Amino acid sequence: MEFSAAFIQKPLDEGLSEKEVIMLFNSLLGTHAIPMEIQAENAVAMGFVNLTDAEFMNYDLRKLEEFVKEIISDVEKENYVGWYEFLVEGVGVLNIFIGY
Repeated sequence: MEFSAAFIQKPLDEGLSEKEVIMLFNSLLGTHAIPMEIQAENAVAMGFVNLTDAEFMNYDLRKLEEFVKEIISDVEKENYVGWYEFLVEGVGVLNIFIGY
């Protein structure tokens, strides 16, 4: 499956490996992406949002950031497959991946 945005959740003091960056990028729709880092209290989600969907959101990624931050901040909101649906008003539902 290809996603509009893909992230890996990590502890605050870790970065992404080359393998993780390639995996995230390859899981996106399209061929261009914007990097994102979303910090929560005890974790960070690092990854990319594809350029087309960023354009659909007029490059205002604050709601996407809040959506991801809520998930990585609350174990109850996480699911084992890492696939989430994010509703963008006027655009529709975007498929988001948040892995470990």
